[in-house]
Amino acid sequence: MPEGGSLFQMDISLIQDGNTTVEHNLPQLRLYEDVVSLWSQTQVGNNPTLVVTYGGLAGDPYWSQATQVWNHPLLSRHTPPNELAGRVRAVTAPPEQFVDQYEAREAHRLYAAGVPIAIGGHGQQPGIAEHWELWSHVRGGATPLEALRHGTVDPARLYGFSDIGTLEPGKLADLVILDANPLEDIRNSDHISRVMLNGRLYDAATLNEVVTGNRQRRPYFWEDGQGTGARGETVAREAD
Repeated sequence: MPEGGSLFQMDISLIQDGNTTVEHNLPQLRLYEDVVSLWSQTQVGNNPTLVVTYGGLAGDPYWSQATQVWNHPLLSRHTPPNELAGRVRAVTAPPEQFVDQYEAREAHRLYAAGVPIAIGGHGQQPGIAEHWELWSHVRGGATPLEALRHGTVDPARLYGFSDIGTLEPGKLADLVILDANPLEDIRNSDHISRVMLNGRLYDAATLNEVVTGNRQRRPYFWEDGQGTGARGETVAREAD
């Protein structure tokens, strides 16, 4: 899975060489039919990584100025306060200046031609960047269902993970339970109620285990000795 590097000629060579994917978007604002046709005749996928879109202001700065990242109900519970403090002041620009939507549009054209598309990250804000990826794909013309496929079954198949990506017998019991419908509004994807990891179910707000057990998470390093977080909630200690 080679790094695209914002170099068009290199990207085309990576496609012709038959790599599994090209990571990052091609730097052009619009892909012409010769590129779409070439790419569609290969088995090479694309992870456009819209949070760091080449060619202009990317998804990360767009969603940073469009949402109150520092005040996110879940992110603020599980992220060091000092890290989120830097999100209060964001780059602002007219919406049309952010190119994540245009590169998502081109990714959607490739997807319609049969090119597998996956979401990705680039060290952007943990816990929310992958949601921004989904949201940017919809900004570019994908349906919410198509965007969710880009974040689940499509990348699982593309990167060769046969035991995740869909809910069916024999696969790992890793899943996210939402309390709002992302098909109605893709931005409901971060309305997370529960998370199941390896068959164990956790409350998203506290990360304490529920239903499948009673494990309690330990305080984060930035919480005081009583397990009190930045928002003032008391977090139970895991029993030694």
